[in-house]
Amino acid sequence: MHPEPFVRSWLCRAALAALAGLATMNSQAFSEAPELTAKVAAGELAPVQRRLPDQPEIITPLEANGRYGGSLRTALLATGDENGVLRFIAQGLTRWDAKFDRVQPNIAAAWTANKDSTEYIFTLRRGMRWSDGVPFTADDVVFAVNDVIANQPLSGNPPDRYQAGGQPMQAEALDRWRVRIRFAAGNRGLPEELAGPYGHHPVLYPKHYCAQFHAAHNPQADTLAKEAGLSGWVALFNQRCPAFGGRWYTTAKPTLDPWVISAPMGRGMAPVVVRRNPYFWQVDQAGRQLPYLDTIQFDLFKDAAAIQTAAIAGNLDLQIRHVGGVALREQLAPLVARGSHLILRLPDVNASAVGLYLNHTTPNSGLGALFSDVRFKAALSQAIERGAIAREVFHGEASPWQVGPPAGHRFHNEKLATQYTRFDLAATNSQLDALGLTRRDAEGYRLLPDGKRLSLRAIVNNYSNQMVDSLKLIQKSWAQAGVELVIESLDRVVVMNRARANDYDIGVDVVSGGIDPSQNPRAYLAQHPADSRQSLPWVRWYESGGKQGVEPSVPMKQRLALWDQWKAAKSDAEADALFRKILAIAADELEVLGTVSSPAQTGIRATRLHGVPAGMLGAWIWPTPNPSLPQQYFIEQ
Repeated sequence: MHPEPFVRSWLCRAALAALAGLATMNSQAFSEAPELTAKVAAGELAPVQRRLPDQPEIITPLEANGRYGGSLRTALLATGDENGVLRFIAQGLTRWDAKFDRVQPNIAAAWTANKDSTEYIFTLRRGMRWSDGVPFTADDVVFAVNDVIANQPLSGNPPDRYQAGGQPMQAEALDRWRVRIRFAAGNRGLPEELAGPYGHHPVLYPKHYCAQFHAAHNPQADTLAKEAGLSGWVALFNQRCPAFGGRWYTTAKPTLDPWVISAPMGRGMAPVVVRRNPYFWQVDQAGRQLPYLDTIQFDLFKDAAAIQTAAIAGNLDLQIRHVGGVALREQLAPLVARGSHLILRLPDVNASAVGLYLNHTTPNSGLGALFSDVRFKAALSQAIERGAIAREVFHGEASPWQVGPPAGHRFHNEKLATQYTRFDLAATNSQLDALGLTRRDAEGYRLLPDGKRLSLRAIVNNYSNQMVDSLKLIQKSWAQAGVELVIESLDRVVVMNRARANDYDIGVDVVSGGIDPSQNPRAYLAQHPADSRQSLPWVRWYESGGKQGVEPSVPMKQRLALWDQWKAAKSDAEADALFRKILAIAADELEVLGTVSSPAQTGIRATRLHGVPAGMLGAWIWPTPNPSLPQQYFIEQ
C-alpha cells in the first residue's frame, strides 16, 4: 500500500475519459428503483434523466445483477456513535479507491493542481442536484469554504487540512461548474483529506438552504435566532446546518449522499433510518440509478454488549463497529454454521491496537514535568508486559509493538516501532529510582516530590473491552513498579469532553498511522483537534498560529514546522524525506506508548447481502465501509 500524497494528472484524464464514455449512453437507457418510478408516474417526481447529472458517474458493482429493494440493518451505540452513519453514506469531493492506494473523483468529476499545491481547480458534475432537487454548483462550494469553514466566529480556527501558511483556504467560482481553492502556502494533501471522513465540509452546506441562517446573507438571521430561543445567528446556523454528527439529527438539510435521513437521531432509542436519495448522481453500467437498497436502518443500543448480542442472534445484516474483539468470533460461529452469515476479517491499518497518549499538558504539574523526561516514559514502557496483552487480550493474533508503520513500509522506523518494548521491571525500577522517585507510601506506590502519590488517570471508552482489559494488565505491572494507574472507563461522549477539557493524564485509543502515517499522523504530530491527545492544547496553539492553547515543546514545534514544509513539498521524494524526519523526532520523544500490533478487525455479514468485498479494510481514514460503495450493496430477495 502506497497512498499517493499528491494529485496525479492522469487521474483527472481517466475520470474525464470515463465521463466521455457515458456520452454514448442514450438518456432513455437510464432507469430507477420501482418506488421512484411510481412517484414519477404520480407526478410527484421528475423523470430520472432530469434528476441525474448530464454525465453521472458509472459504477461497476462488485457483483452483477444488483437488485433494487430491501433494507440493510446495522447497529450503533445510542450516544457518541454518530460517525457510524457517516461511515456508510457520507460523500466528499474525492474518495479513496477500494485498495486505499490513491484518491479518485467523486462529487468532483476531476481536478487539477499547480506545482506548488497552492491552487486546486475542481470540476463538478454538471447538472448534479441536492436531494431536494436544487442544482449543486460551484457557488455551494464557495459558500461552504468562504462563509463557513473560513468564518472564525462560526467555525473557530480552521483545522489543519483547510489552512496553510497560517491562513484558511479561500474559494472562487470560475463558472457554474468549476471552483478554484487557494492556499497561502502549499497543501499537497488536500485531495486525500477531502476523501477522508474529516474532509466533507466543502460539500456539506447547500447555499440555498443554509444561507438563510447566515448573517452575511440574511440580515434577519439574528432575529430568527432569537425567535427560536437562541443566542444569535451562529447558534441558529449550527443548529439548522450542522456538520458531521449533528447532520444526522435533522431531516430538513439537503444532501448529496446516496440516502437521506428519514428518521433522525435524537428520538431516544428509536432506529435511525436513511432512505434512497432520488437525485443521487451515480448509476451502474446498465444505467440504473444507485443506490440499490431502499433504506439502511441503524438500530440503537445502550452499549457494545447489547450490539454483540444482536449480532450473535443474527439480527444484523452487516456489523463492523463494536464486534471487533477476537474473542467474539467464537460466539458468532453458529451463524456461519447455519449458513445465514459470514464472518469478515478486515485488515487493520493502525500502528497499535491500544495506545497510551501521555498528556504532556496534564493539569497535574508533577506528572507534566515527568512526561517531559524521556527516561520516565521509557520506564513506563518497559513496565508494560506486551506479551501478556498479546496472549490474553488478543488471543495471540497480535505481537508486541510500540508505534509506527510496519516493517517493509517506506516509512518504517525501527526505533519508533520497537524501542522499550521488552518487559523489564528491574530496568523500570532502576530508572524511576534514578529519577529521584524513591519514596513510597504505605501501599508501595512511589511519591512525587510534592508528597503526592505517583498516580496516572487514564480515560478510555467503556465499549472497548480490549482496551480496558489491556489497561488492567498494565495496571498490575505498573503497580509492581510503584506506579498507580487509575482506569476511568467512561461513555464515549464523556471521554471526548474530558479530552477537550484537558482533564486526563493518559488518553487511551488506537494508535493510527500504521499503514497510513502521512494521512493520519495524529500520534506523531499535535495536529488533530480531537485525537492528538499527547496534548490538545498544543493543537490549538498550532491551529491558531500561537494565539490560543499552549506552546508546544521544542521537538513538537520542530515537527509542526516540518509538517508545514511537507504540505508545501513539490515532489514525493521531498515530502517523504520530510516525513521521515517527523517520525525520527517522534521516536526520540516517546509521547505515545504502543502496546501490540493491530490484528484484523472482525465483522459479520448476512449471506443475503451482496456487494460487500471480502477483503475490505478496517480503517477510519479509509472510512469503512464507505469506499466499498454501499450504494452498490443489494439484498437477495
